[in-house]
Amino acid sequence: MTVAAAPGPRWLGDVGQVALAGALALVLLPVGWTSVVEGEVAEAWQIALVAALVVLHGVVATARRFPLTSYAAGALAELVLVAAPDLGGPTAEAAGSEYGPVLLPSSLCFFVLLYAVSARDRRPWPGVALGIGLVGCLVTVVRLSGFEGTGLEGWTWWLMVSTATLAATVAAWALGRFRATRAAWIDQLADRAAAEERQRIAREMHDVVAHSLAVVVSHAEAGRMVVGQQPERASGILDTIATTGREALVEMRGLLGVLGGESSRQARYIASTEPQPGLADVPDLVERMREAGLTVRLEMDEPGQVAPAVGLTAYRVVQEALTNVSRHAGPGAVATVSVTRAGRQLRVEVSDDGVGIQRPPGRGLRGMRERVTAVGGTLEAGPNGEGWRVRAMMPL
Repeated sequence: MTVAAAPGPRWLGDVGQVALAGALALVLLPVGWTSVVEGEVAEAWQIALVAALVVLHGVVATARRFPLTSYAAGALAELVLVAAPDLGGPTAEAAGSEYGPVLLPSSLCFFVLLYAVSARDRRPWPGVALGIGLVGCLVTVVRLSGFEGTGLEGWTWWLMVSTATLAATVAAWALGRFRATRAAWIDQLADRAAAEERQRIAREMHDVVAHSLAVVVSHAEAGRMVVGQQPERASGILDTIATTGREALVEMRGLLGVLGGESSRQARYIASTEPQPGLADVPDLVERMREAGLTVRLEMDEPGQVAPAVGLTAYRVVQEALTNVSRHAGPGAVATVSVTRAGRQLRVEVSDDGVGIQRPPGRGLRGMRERVTAVGGTLEAGPNGEGWRVRAMMPL
């Protein structure tokens, strides 16, 4: 499982971790320090215990940046607390019995370290950390079996200690895994959204480039044949080629702006302010294809209010279908575009009487089907008598 970084600047999380370590040290360390200093143990053990307490609180500050190393150091410090002799002194008198240093409040830092390695490290280390923690629970229960300060029966004390340590260990580990799983899930959602956005951009770029190039190539071929005989038409043909190219560049710039970084603010502004084509632009699209040399009949009703997404999808279906007619239907083919309302649905149909060859489903057809499906519609495409027909049904 890949562990995602927390949102926001990394230093902000580090500051929060240091603040947590400081708060724990301020609340827990004075009690432990006093208990060790006044605990009537050998000087060597006193130094070792003080060092263990300092390490426990210190590694809390580094647990976010270095979770595994911090956990290992904390586990060793906790082992010192378990292995040290019982503490005496004023705190022991208050407790009613000498007690093991593992009962010092600073031992709670261990659960913070377990949470950190469970939440932030990669497998298998969270599982290894849990195993170490469970072994530590067993050792702690055995170590505290002789404590008599509670006044409880032996089995009752064992049950309470084992339940408390086991519950705290499992809870800290489970919370860490929950955080890691949630972060991974959010990452997957972001990756899925990015993949869907890339697919959308690929569809848009295919539609824009394929259509524009089809118009440009048609005009260029027509110009090569016409210029010699009718030079006065050259200006109009070149104007159409230039206009088509400029429109394609504007749409491409808007699409690429979505993919850009900070340097693409202008492109993103164009993408957000440039109006998207819709049903009202279908007659202009048909006219451009006619100027490119394709014979097109248009049958278009007034469908009423149409959602922008449905209008854009209808426009792209007509655009891609007419582009395919110009590329595949052969010379002299006649295309018919029909945009009508059928009950509560919008029907968009583009047919031709061309050669009617079986055309392999390419990117354009897949893109049309994905677009129509995205707005809750259906698309059919295939041979129709002598030609080819594309029909899309979309809800209004």
